Amino acid sequence: MKKTENNKLWKLVIGKIHNGLNADEDAEFEKIKETEEVKEAIQQTVRIRFKVFGSFFIRKIDKEKNWKYINSQISHYPEILKLIVHFSRYAAVFLMALIIGVTIPRWLYKSHEVTYNKIELEWGQMSTVTLSDGTKVWLNAGTTFEYPTTFDTQKRSVILDGEAQFKVTHNTKVPFEVKTKSGIIKVYGTTFNVESYRDDKLFVVTLIEGKVSVEDNNGISLAILNPSEQISINKLTGETNLRKVNTAFFSSWIDGKILLEDTKLSDLAIILKRWYNVDIDFAGENTGNIRISGTIIKGKPLDLFLKVLERMYGIEYRLIVNADKKDKVIIGKNKLPMAD
Repeated sequence: MKKTENNKLWKLVIGKIHNGLNADEDAEFEKIKETEEVKEAIQQTVRIRFKVFGSFFIRKIDKEKNWKYINSQISHYPEILKLIVHFSRYAAVFLMALIIGVTIPRWLYKSHEVTYNKIELEWGQMSTVTLSDGTKVWLNAGTTFEYPTTFDTQKRSVILDGEAQFKVTHNTKVPFEVKTKSGIIKVYGTTFNVESYRDDKLFVVTLIEGKVSVEDNNGISLAILNPSEQISINKLTGETNLRKVNTAFFSSWIDGKILLEDTKLSDLAIILKRWYNVDIDFAGENTGNIRISGTIIKGKPLDLFLKVLERMYGIEYRLIVNADKKDKVIIGKNKLPMAD
């Protein structure tokens, strides 16, 4: 490539990085961005960025010292240095980007973009997945979970809508974070349970072992949890409740069991809806306030569990089987009204 053509190429590359191209130049760059010459220029730019990253750690701001440092670091790339200096309208902003570590636009890293997988569970389904770092995740019914095929070296980040339990592989250098619509959980290695269904009024994090930080989506700390602590946050009011709990009641679902201790029937109904993919209605105002204790085993027929409730708590139920929509269960304390 001729020198004038090479200079023009670098002018376009450097200008693109800092949004300094006019419409004609931008159109010209789009035509050549997939060529080997441009790809090589991009790679050299990235190498320079990491070469001079050490200047980030110079404690005292000293322009002359910083310039000497950067100059020494890129001395192996004289052509680039001359071009940066020559095209002075980009030089200052380019060097500042190198000093403070401004992220180079995503198109520079096209070959290194993080690829995400997505799991969407129907009601009645459960699943497990092992992430690239060895972290194990149990997913409850009706959950949507997004995770990268391979984590990068800066952070381990996943996205959750639903309920999941995480056993995170310990790594003090690379934090692990769970992003939800209601908040973010950050850890380095620990076991915890997250309930964050889109339609639930509460966002609940229960720590089984280790330590976790819970933040809102603006990065404001809500709590640092220790083992056996649970934080629940009302999504509508923002009210938080931090308490000690028996974690078995919030983690046993991964073994196909739900432990109940003086649990309101209305709360139990939410679990049954998700596990059995049914609709549940109550007949009578106080039916949902009946308190239930015991154990539910997933895999057992719903009808069997309802018969136990009938004998132990004096309730009545009607199971309506539908061919074209969800089955429905009607539960009442007194005699149920006649079916339609």
